[in-house]
Formats: sequence, structure tokens, C-alpha cells
Amino acid sequence: DFEPLARKKFENFQSYVSIYPEFNHWFVCDNGQGDVRAAEIMFDNFPYEFEGVYVHVVQDRQKTYGYEPDRWRDKEFKPCFFRVYPEAALHAASQDPPLIRLKGLQRICHDSVKDFLQIKKSQFPSEAAREERRSELNQAIWRANNFLIARSEKPVELIPAEQRWKEGERVSTPYGAATIRDFDPLYNLYDV
Repeated sequence: DFEPLARKKFENFQSYVSIYPEFNHWFVCDNGQGDVRAAEIMFDNFPYEFEGVYVHVVQDRQKTYGYEPDRWRDKEFKPCFFRVYPEAALHAASQDPPLIRLKGLQRICHDSVKDFLQIKKSQFPSEAAREERRSELNQAIWRANNFLIARSEKPVELIPAEQRWKEGERVSTPYGAATIRDFDPLYNLYDV
């Protein structure tokens, strides 16, 4: 039961709003320990001071304490769930008015790539898990790049995949034996 923790987080927010009543507030949290429920209480009690919430998905969304999309729809509470920070940054940059500048979106995407590349392979549970995270991050950056390019801004480089099989190497595929002809590191695709 995360309700007491959600209420405590709301009380902390209530104190903060009393100190800074002239500001509007965004809550950045995760979906692990009552933060989403706390955000909903903030929304209900401070409709003019509380602008919205960004929720980092650290567990399955359905396991989020207080996860009630049907109830939220009735009162227009719209949490922004995101798995990687470029997703949240793109959402913030595409608001009207924007919450961050285009340069901020570029910087968040660039820093996400830089941070990913600094993680040692041994820190991932498996090579497949590393590739899944790389792909997830690249997809978010690709969407952000489309947004940036449409506004005449420079895109951010994607994270290249590591080539497992070299050109000329014989491999077994679901369709039979093949020889590697080429490799595209951005899409992790082999030409055989």
C-alpha cells in the first residue's frame, strides 16, 4: 500500500507550493512507489499551480500504484509516461508553448547517447538486453531527430550496433546457409 507514501509526497509538494505560490510546477518521477498517485492528488488540489507530470517507467505500467486511466480521462489528468529521457524531452519540446528549447532537446538526446556508450557491456544482464536498450533509445532519438529536422535543426547521431559477423563470414539463417556481404550498424541489419 503506497497511499501513505503518496500522501507524504503530496504534503511535501503542498509545503513547496506554499513557499513558491507564484510558480507553476511540473513533477518528474517514476512509477515505482506512489509517485503517480501523489501527482494525481497534486492535480486535484492545485489545479492552477500543478502543470503536469513526467513519469519514468521503471516497472510495467499496469503495476503503477494508482494507475487509473479511465478515472484520469474524466478529469483530464494526463501523465506523460516515458521509458527513455529523449521521449520526455520530445514531449516537452513539442508543447505549446514549448517547455524546453530545441537545443535542450538536442542536448538531452546527445547526453543519452553519451551515457549509454559509457555503460560497460558487463553491466547489462545479456547482449540481447543491451541491444534492446540501444534500439529503444535509438527509436526515441529518431523521433526527436524528425522533430528537429522539421525545424531546420541538426539531428543527433544514433547509437551504432556492434557487428557480430564480419563480411565474408559464413552464417546459418532461418532460410539456410549464407555469407555476410555487408552490415548497417545504425539499423543492425546484415546483407547476406
